[in-house]
Amino acid sequence: MANSAAPTVLVLLALGLLCAAGLAAAQNVASVVTDAFFNGFKNQDNSCEGKNFYTRGAFLNAANAYPGFAHGGSETQGKREIAAFFANVAHETSRLCFINEINGATRNYCDPKNKQWPCVPGKKYYGRGPLQISWNYNYGPAGKSIGFNGLQNPDKVAQDATVSFKTALWFWMNNVHQVVSQGFGATIRAINGDLECNGKNPAAVNSRVNYYKQYCSQLGVSPGSNLAC
Repeated sequence: MANSAAPTVLVLLALGLLCAAGLAAAQNVASVVTDAFFNGFKNQDNSCEGKNFYTRGAFLNAANAYPGFAHGGSETQGKREIAAFFANVAHETSRLCFINEINGATRNYCDPKNKQWPCVPGKKYYGRGPLQISWNYNYGPAGKSIGFNGLQNPDKVAQDATVSFKTALWFWMNNVHQVVSQGFGATIRAINGDLECNGKNPAAVNSRVNYYKQYCSQLGVSPGSNLAC
C-alpha cells in the first residue's frame, strides 16, 4: 500500500505544480495586458461586431490555458511576444473589430486532400476570431485541443469569446511562438508569409510592423531587429 500511495502523491504534486504554473503565467500576462492596455487596444467603434464580444477576461482565461505564452525567456522577450501577438491580431481584425472574415462565407477554405481533418458538408472554415483561424486542417486540431468539434461546429469560434481567443493562442503556440526570438518579421512569415512576405504585400507587412512598434513602445520595450519579412 505504501508503494502505491507514493506515485499518487507525486502525481497530485505534479498536477498542482502545473496548475500553479498556469496561474502564474496568466497573472504575469495580466500584469502586462492591463485593462488600460486592452481597452486602448480594442476598437471601440459602435459598428464593430467584436466590440461587445472580445473582453480582457476572455483573453486572460484563454492565456491561462497556454502557460508558455510570453514565457520562457526574459521579461523583455515576454513583452515583445505580447506586443507581437496583439500587433498581428490588430492587423487581422482591425483591433478586434471583426469576428468573422469579411466575405469569408463566399470563399472556399476546404482542403479536400487533407484526410485527417475532412471537411463536413455545409460547414465553412473561413477566418474567425482574433487571428482569423481558417481551413479545415486548422479548425480540426484546434477544436480537438481546446475541447470542441471544430470541423462540425466552426461557428463556435465566433460565438464564445474564450474559445475564440483559445483558437488564436492555439495557432500561435503551435506555429508562431517558437520563432518569436527571430524577430517580428518571423511571426508575419509564420502567419501569412505566403501572401505577404518577400514583397508580395508590403502594405500589409508595414501595417503589422507599425502596430508592433506601437505596442512595444506602450509596453516599454525596444522592438528588436528583423521586423519585416
